[in-house]
Amino acid sequence: MSHPVTSAWVHYLVAGSQWVVLGYFVTLTALYFVLLLLSWRWCREYKKKVATQPIDFDALERLRRLVPPLTIIVPACNEQKVIVESVRSLLGTAYANLEIVVVNDGSTDETLTQLIRSFSLRKAEVRPGGELRTERVRDFYVSTIEPRLVVIDKENGGKADAQNAGINFCHTPYFLVTDADSLLEPEALAHALRAVLEDPERIVAVGGIVRGVNGSIVDGGRVRRPYLQMNFWVVIQVIEYLRSFLAGRAGWSQINGLLIVPGAFGLFQKAACIKAGGFSTRTVTEDLEMVLRLHRYARERKLDWRIVFAPDAVCWTEMPTTARVLSNQRIRWHEGLWQSLRIHWKMCFNPRYGVVGMLSLPHQVLHEIGGPFVELAGVILIPIFFFMGLVNARVFVLYLALAFFVGALFSLMAVLLDQTTFPRHRFPHDAVLLLLFSMLEYFGYRQLFLWWRLSASWNYFFGRIRWRTSARTGFTTKAG
Repeated sequence: MSHPVTSAWVHYLVAGSQWVVLGYFVTLTALYFVLLLLSWRWCREYKKKVATQPIDFDALERLRRLVPPLTIIVPACNEQKVIVESVRSLLGTAYANLEIVVVNDGSTDETLTQLIRSFSLRKAEVRPGGELRTERVRDFYVSTIEPRLVVIDKENGGKADAQNAGINFCHTPYFLVTDADSLLEPEALAHALRAVLEDPERIVAVGGIVRGVNGSIVDGGRVRRPYLQMNFWVVIQVIEYLRSFLAGRAGWSQINGLLIVPGAFGLFQKAACIKAGGFSTRTVTEDLEMVLRLHRYARERKLDWRIVFAPDAVCWTEMPTTARVLSNQRIRWHEGLWQSLRIHWKMCFNPRYGVVGMLSLPHQVLHEIGGPFVELAGVILIPIFFFMGLVNARVFVLYLALAFFVGALFSLMAVLLDQTTFPRHRFPHDAVLLLLFSMLEYFGYRQLFLWWRLSASWNYFFGRIRWRTSARTGFTTKAG
């Protein structure tokens, strides 16, 4: 006969576990459902508006003095395999009044040599620095064949430090930060600037959409033929990105709760960023922390700033192709989330910060930071309790539906939203492959992703946080 105190303890453990795990999945599902509805409606409306009011790129070129000038900042550290194609892609952008600033952040490979050789760079007098402190700038280069291109050679200080160095050399009201392994579609900048010009007084940052270039044919810095590489890790990432951008950030953008402007395509108002202090070197996810600081700066000074998403501002980037490289990236992202939330913890559950304080950040704390621990408890405890007869079948089925099948449904909806609004992947081959993997993602990969996030949490509290580099394979430049 069991002891009554022990029985009561087990009862409370089972009941508490059910409430916490099911509450987590119910609130997460409800939030995703609302964001999906907002995203779907807005993407459809946006597509109709673009169809009826297309950008006349020839007119933009003729009226180059009337469009706002823009600087593209490209931090580069040991990017010899991709840097030349990336710069060519930027030079082929269909936007007037453009300057490209490549910041060589202490590369130890042939990055700088490749740039000097490919674009006929010569040393010039170093311009005076700006307001943001950075590591020492060693040399300043200009291209003799492409007047829009300059290269800064500086001592290594990390990505955020390199971006700040680029801002110091930027003399335009807006700048775009992108990665050296990324390619912009020719119209991407114009689509992002259109969002700014629709509301220039309020919009201080615009995030584009990131897509995987792996397997696509690249020629002259442009993605000529998008192909979906038959690699498990690449396909899974494409699905994640579609779900994150089209089914998530499009919705957050509508309620001014967007927290992430991707490092691969982030358009910023220079004055706003300098007022907020530039990019922080205290975190390994400087893009997230910068957006949080812009929100915080605006709310504390009662400024009506907005940060929005442009679904047709497309940036193609090289995605990790192995579990090891992907794990490094995802662990770094989660470590950076911990760091950014620690810096801005006073904003969370604080009505002073509006939607960001009362919804966006609580979601990050409860579902992203707390999620791995709740999911781990669900994976271990709920099945055990069920087979012990302590959890009834209805609760167990509800758990399985919320933990596995609802997530797969959201992935499917994200793929369908992509195919019906801003398709880039081939139909039916790529689309069918994405739909198939959407149903498989939550059986194996999701558990691996859980382990990576738990590892990042361990590193934050007990280990060591560091920048984890990703090996580059380069772009496919010939048909095959």
